[in-house]
Order: sequence, then C-alpha cells, then structure tokens
Amino acid sequence: MTEGDGIRLERLTMLPDRGAALAGLEEIFFASTTRTAFASAAERAAFLATWTGWFVAEAPRDVWIAMADDGQVVGYLTGCKDSAGSVELARRIPKYEVFADRFAAYPAHFHVNVRPGWREHGLGRRLIDRFAGDCRAEGLPGVHLVTAVFARNVGFYQRAGFTDACQRGPLLFLGRHLDT
Repeated sequence: MTEGDGIRLERLTMLPDRGAALAGLEEIFFASTTRTAFASAAERAAFLATWTGWFVAEAPRDVWIAMADDGQVVGYLTGCKDSAGSVELARRIPKYEVFADRFAAYPAHFHVNVRPGWREHGLGRRLIDRFAGDCRAEGLPGVHLVTAVFARNVGFYQRAGFTDACQRGPLLFLGRHLDT
C-alpha cells in the first residue's frame, strides 16, 4: 500500500466525523485484542477506555486514523510523545512503569492496530512511520512500544526499525532511534 492506493492517514482532530472514526477504532481494537470475554458492557467499555481513552482525550493530535476511499476506518495508531510525563496514563495502563528507565532515550510510545483483512499490506508500518516522523520533527530522540516476548508482532516491529530490545519478565520493550 502506498499513498496512491486509496488509503489516507488523518489525524483524529482533522476528521469531520470524529464519532465515526472512533467507532471504527473501537471495532478494530476489539478485533485485535486477545481479550474477548467481558462480564458486562460496562467492563468492556472500561477495557477500551484503559487502552485508548487517555490518548483520545489527552493526545488526539497523536491519534492517526487510516481511512479507505469509502470512508471505512482500516487502521489506527494512538500515540503519546511524553511517556515519562504522562502520570495519568501510567496510572491507567498496567505495568506502564516497568520500562520507565528507558523513557529518556525513547520518550514517545504508541499502540497500533489494523483491521483484519487489511493486515500485511504495509498499513501498520505507514502509521508507525507517520507518528515517528512527527516525533522526529519535534526533536524527540526515539519511540518505543511494549509487547509480549513471544508475541507474533515482534518480527514486524523489528523490521520497522525497533532494534533496541529489553526484556523484563514476559514483557519486551522495543525502541527505535529517530535521526533528528
């Protein structure tokens, strides 16, 4: 997939129908998470809020939406450019602080998901590269993510330039230097 392939990347804040974009984000989130059972609709909503709520409310300019020509949301990235300074995010996300000692070199982090059927076409990489470009333009030295040691996405992130790895228990920190 390339810029001329009918997929456009837009900041959440620039979309005229933010509600539709967030509904698409929610669909993709639940199609991508490994957790599938919830005791109630409220528990399901709280789970979504844990992983996306802060980003949407506090850093909407760092939420990127991938849209197909027909308006369908086909992917998203939620980002935070100041991991060390995001106290509320650290309170919400379990184990956030496990890699706090790495935040100076890699202050920004993100979560990215692509709709099933649209994966393995470079869309996730395009979202990551767009966010990394923003971070580079702001003079940040690096970006990171945390995943599970044996997650199937580790190879994808390594191919996307996340080569600085640090394992702590079942968690894997992957960092990518940004040439500023």
